[in-house]
Amino acid sequence: MVRVIMLSPPGAGKGTHGRWLTRQTGAAHISSGDLLRAEVARGSGLGRQVAEYTARGDLVPDDLIFSILIPAVVAAARETGGFVLDGFPRTMPQALRAAQVGVELGLTSDGVIYLTAPEEELVARILDRAQRDGRPDDTLSVVRHRLAVYAKETAPLVDYYRSRGILLELSTDRPEAAVRADLRDWLQARGLVRPLAGESQTLPDGT
Repeated sequence: MVRVIMLSPPGAGKGTHGRWLTRQTGAAHISSGDLLRAEVARGSGLGRQVAEYTARGDLVPDDLIFSILIPAVVAAARETGGFVLDGFPRTMPQALRAAQVGVELGLTSDGVIYLTAPEEELVARILDRAQRDGRPDDTLSVVRHRLAVYAKETAPLVDYYRSRGILLELSTDRPEAAVRADLRDWLQARGLVRPLAGESQTLPDGT
């Protein structure tokens, strides 16, 4: 069963392609953002702490994110045998700690999928999503701040995972079908998914 980390700046398509991966593999899609928003919506003490950080576009402290995320990962692995982890880890300390926890729990990842897109395209996608989904925290200033935080804190993870030989880097500034074809090739090369009968990989231009 596939155990994959989705790494990308906000708006690059972690959620969209992460959900597609779960449909192809049967693994659970775990979105750190969804889990954090759900905790905030519950109005718990933990959720109120999380809200203070997300409202500013800052990263949630490690202890808070681990206390929310690790139980979800363990449950997903128990129920489906795998996971597609969307939006975590986001810093080097988180990555190192997650790797240690993964070894301890027998939940090491098969690979890391790194999605990219030009910054202006990311901004446009996030603002469009905010209008569609009613996310009041996704204002232009917060979006710019989130991208700056990503560049500082999360981008260094790319070299870390690349040095481990487990990184797949894909641009999402192209049709979704093209991105998914590359994802499927990567998964099949590692024996993580089989071709589905009747599924076409034809791109919109007919190639």
